[in-house]
Amino acid sequence: MIRFWGFLQFQDQQLDPAEKIDLGNGRFVEGEDVLDSHFQSQLETPRLTVHVEGDLNRALAALAPGLAALTELAEEVDQLVPRVQPAPQFRHDLHKALELTHRQHHAQRVLGTRVEIPDPQTPWGMISFLVVIVVSVVSMTIYLYRRREPQAL
Repeated sequence: MIRFWGFLQFQDQQLDPAEKIDLGNGRFVEGEDVLDSHFQSQLETPRLTVHVEGDLNRALAALAPGLAALTELAEEVDQLVPRVQPAPQFRHDLHKALELTHRQHHAQRVLGTRVEIPDPQTPWGMISFLVVIVVSVVSMTIYLYRRREPQAL
């Protein structure tokens, strides 16, 4: 119903004032000021470009010294842990199972035994029925009200 009555939204409503962000100690800042200060700090951040020919560790040490130890650890883990790939039999069994499932679903659709869930749609028939009922009740009320009024000649 919200989509149906969406055109009745009032255009003249005033927007609520934006909430301010509490920084503590009685200081409040508007959201626009926070975004502007973040943008300004991004502009002031120096950009560092490092050209490294093949030595990625040197580039990481220059750009992010705190990550250098982690890259060494990652290299050790990469050397110690073997790369794992599924066995060819597993891949074959998975492929067969997927094909079988696809065939079963297709056969169920053809036979009509597979129930497809339809997309929810707007119940226009029910809305129309309710409108007819409301109009009928209002019409009968008006008719009965006029019939009871004494007619003056």
